[in-house]
Amino acid sequence: MKKNVMRILSLALVVVMMVTAFAGCGSEVTRPTAVTVKTDLQDVNFEFTYGELKKVLPADKLATLFENTNSKTDDKIVKISYYELVSKFGGEEYFKDILALVSDEEWAQFTGNQQGILDYFNTKINEIKTTGVARVSYSENFWINHGGSEGKDENGETTYDNVKVFFRDTEGNLLDNQPELRAAFRLYADMALKDIGGYLMNISNEEKYQVKEGDEDDLVATDFNEDLTNIIYPLGEKSASTLALTDLYTETDAKTGVVTYPIYTSVVPTLVHDLDEKGNNAEDEDGEYIFVPSEIYRTICIMVKPEEASVTKAFSIREKDAILKHFDVAKDYMTVNSFDIAFAPCKIMAGFNAVNDQMTYATYEKNMVITANVTFTGALAEYGTVVVEFPCTSSLTYNFGWEVKE
Repeated sequence: MKKNVMRILSLALVVVMMVTAFAGCGSEVTRPTAVTVKTDLQDVNFEFTYGELKKVLPADKLATLFENTNSKTDDKIVKISYYELVSKFGGEEYFKDILALVSDEEWAQFTGNQQGILDYFNTKINEIKTTGVARVSYSENFWINHGGSEGKDENGETTYDNVKVFFRDTEGNLLDNQPELRAAFRLYADMALKDIGGYLMNISNEEKYQVKEGDEDDLVATDFNEDLTNIIYPLGEKSASTLALTDLYTETDAKTGVVTYPIYTSVVPTLVHDLDEKGNNAEDEDGEYIFVPSEIYRTICIMVKPEEASVTKAFSIREKDAILKHFDVAKDYMTVNSFDIAFAPCKIMAGFNAVNDQMTYATYEKNMVITANVTFTGALAEYGTVVVEFPCTSSLTYNFGWEVKE
């Protein structure tokens, strides 16, 4: 009898332990915590319905926007930032049709805080330059836009719609249909770029920030702050940016009607499934999965006027003589006698962890149009001295690290 009682008690104990164990599993479900932006900069995600977008987007593009939606009915809404719109569809012919769906209220919110966005950028990049950051690496690139050659319109007239490189005589007259000149310029550009590569800022200082085993307790982020005066644009200046709204550039494309905004900010969240009390993916009353933002990433784009007084408030300009000597690499084919630089609109892109306001990268694109006086030699000597005009870009990217790697 006692044995039976003990067996019953043991069995009951096992059942209680199993119930407790399963109950414990349920209580250990950790739901993801939704994060929010630390600083609100009139952040807006445009809202579109499936029904609206299916009229202007190809089916494959439409599907990517609604990939987290089970039932794709016309009233289903997707929220997307301006930066995402530009990244996904900016080069497409239907981009303007998407923008036409944005409400006046959304546009007003989107464009209503330009001063606040600029103040935020100036403050953050100036803080980095003056107080330092745990790690910074940077790389610079330079490229020449070769462009196409002239063509013929329907009337047989010469057109230059696709041309980016122009050759003129010293009196300013266009030199048409000169394939030898174009081939020579491409050769010259490739040779010059190869030589210029060793002149650019391509430095990574990550190695000295690697924490050695056993030294973890002795290293903190401030140990690695360094003087960034000659690293972050403008080089040699204490401030990184003194840009004002009057230094920014805006344009409306005459053909497409698409506006180039002088400055904007967009936030993009990283979404994860919310969980129910059993640890399963949570659903709303319509059976749709519920997502919460686990990270939020901010992008700021700034377009700067193509005027030296504005560009130099955030960019550095190379000394002409220093650049000119690098063109000597092609002296067997041509000699660059002199050149002038005219700026095109320049762009700054900056990324931030919007949850803690830390800047993660900044890219400066300095767009220029070079007009050079060139004398051809050797096999091309018959062309003598010509003026060549071409667009080029110098791009410098900084990556910022805020914690010491272990």
